[in-house]
Amino acid sequence: MTGCQMKPTKVGETQTREFVQVMQKAQRPLEISEHTQILDVRSSFDYGLNHVQNSLYFPWENLAESRQSGEVLRNKHQAAQRLALLGLTPSSPVVIVGYGPAGKGEEGRLAWTLLYLGFQDVQISSVEALRKTMTTQATPPPQNVPEWPLHPREEMQIDKAGFLKWAHDERQRGEAHVYILDVRSPQEYLKRPEAKSSNPGIDAINIEWTEFFTPQGRPNVRFRHKLGALGISTGNRLLIVSNRGVRSAAVAYALLSLGYGHTQNFTGGWDSLGSAK
Repeated sequence: MTGCQMKPTKVGETQTREFVQVMQKAQRPLEISEHTQILDVRSSFDYGLNHVQNSLYFPWENLAESRQSGEVLRNKHQAAQRLALLGLTPSSPVVIVGYGPAGKGEEGRLAWTLLYLGFQDVQISSVEALRKTMTTQATPPPQNVPEWPLHPREEMQIDKAGFLKWAHDERQRGEAHVYILDVRSPQEYLKRPEAKSSNPGIDAINIEWTEFFTPQGRPNVRFRHKLGALGISTGNRLLIVSNRGVRSAAVAYALLSLGYGHTQNFTGGWDSLGSAK
């Protein structure tokens, strides 16, 4: 049991060190330099109408198997190739803009995916916060860079078997200080009990994903107080779940940027469980 308790702390400390840039920038207003690449995850229609100057249209689905499953792109070579075509490498500073809390977590999902793929400097924001820099002019094509070796941070996600292992053992979760956060809306949480009925023993704390962000779409640093009131500290292991891993990925990104270094996204979400026992 001691080993189970100590291992998450070590991994959490490692992730905290890896995400130091994300954590530092989450404490400050949005930072954009001449080297920053802005990615827009809104619909192609909205991007075409008006977008931040020199931003590129790049929805989160470009790095996923499908919109329906939410699974991360299995072909990591293809993921690196798509990002290299945008002129991006893991050392590139990136800002991802979207609908903010009015959306469905799209920019947070892409931000989480980039961190998973090894990026170091990723910020997110509602596009409305950059309204003064928006234009209808087309963005010049990006300058491609050579494809780079990709080293995913596999510890940032948890698979179905791992999730169910923790979900069905409440005693073990308590002893190891593991918390499951269901970040769907309260309406979804209450009206869709199928995950609990088909998987007895699963218990989760329901906090809607928008609470983790400011109205400007930035990680809400003040939310640490609410988590503390629930007995959740930065050293605890947090498993984040939504329907298909989009909103949960947004929350996972926010938590990592707030210093919760051992946060894992259940990428498949409730929809992937079906009637699994």
